[in-house]
Amino acid sequence: MAKILIVDDEVEIVRILEKFLTKMSYEVVSTSDGEKAISLLGEDKSLNMAILDMKMPRIKGIDILKTMAERNITLPVIVLTGSFDEEKYLADLQKLGYGHDDILLKPIDLNELLTMVKEKLGKKT
Repeated sequence: MAKILIVDDEVEIVRILEKFLTKMSYEVVSTSDGEKAISLLGEDKSLNMAILDMKMPRIKGIDILKTMAERNITLPVIVLTGSFDEEKYLADLQKLGYGHDDILLKPIDLNELLTMVKEKLGKKT
């Protein structure tokens, strides 16, 4: 069973994603704090993927991605963002090796999320 880290400051989104992904047979760890996310990414070697919100207080999703790159933490990532934010973050994401295929726009379509998760984990939909 794949283990997914969810990082989003919107508690309701975290709750919905946790419930959905758990129902789809994934193990889920979540936090609404970027600092805690960085800690989990460094400590929990059983993580298989991260789902990160870009716009959070204090430590933003892009900062988590930069820290992952600096520490050579290589996990598939899905970046969550509002539709108005996508182009704003794209250049920064591309510098870190991510692109349009790694972005999921809010409001989140759970079927689209599941397809992305399966693709990134190398499983057929």
